[in-house]
Amino acid sequence: MTDDLGGFEAAVRLHEQLLRRPDPEAAAAQLCPGRLDPPTRWTADLHPIRAYQAIDPTRLSLAGYDDFHAIPDASLDAAIGGVVDAEGPVHFDTLADRLLAAADVGRLGSRIRERIEARLQALSATPDLSQRGGFVARPAQFLKPPYRDWREAPEKTRRLEAVSDEELMLALFRAVLDGNANDAETAMNAGIHAIGFTRLTDNARDRLQGPLAALLDGGILEAVGDGLRVAMLPCPVDDTRS
Repeated sequence: MTDDLGGFEAAVRLHEQLLRRPDPEAAAAQLCPGRLDPPTRWTADLHPIRAYQAIDPTRLSLAGYDDFHAIPDASLDAAIGGVVDAEGPVHFDTLADRLLAAADVGRLGSRIRERIEARLQALSATPDLSQRGGFVARPAQFLKPPYRDWREAPEKTRRLEAVSDEELMLALFRAVLDGNANDAETAMNAGIHAIGFTRLTDNARDRLQGPLAALLDGGILEAVGDGLRVAMLPCPVDDTRS
């Protein structure tokens, strides 16, 4: 494989740069069909990494109630939406932490957990919210997760278990795309290091197996011998659409 003019990697990097800094006069639809459309499948965020931004719980307007169960459904739903908009995909435990802090409640008891889960179930019955494997997000956040630096997350949130599979897929993809990984092991190490996790422990390695398999099975990465390379730059919509 070569980076020479006309080589595959050179073409991939040119494509990447055009996606990151698109020319409004260019025929972007030819480079990546539907580039500006809402995503309908997993696609990579190619913008520079940005700091994790946790919502300020005081913005959720849950203070002033004598009991968590006195909070009206509409107010709790709005607070859930506020957390998801700021931090999605967000783990249930992180979401609950933000809601409890906003309501000045110290502990997540079983009844409060059931109340939050009930509201999530109701909201997930609408097109506006989705749940996957303990994570909550707007549908578009699962399909195009943000590329975030988790060093900036609150200490309690700053753990690999709080990162969704979709976001870990992005970390692995970016490591390979940016030329920082020659094989699965280095892709894992470079991927999580870039987003703020410095040690590839056995637990972390196990955690990354699913996201890596999803990239390979989806034809986004491909194995070449013991190495990995980008097979395609996923666009927001299927380029086979009519």
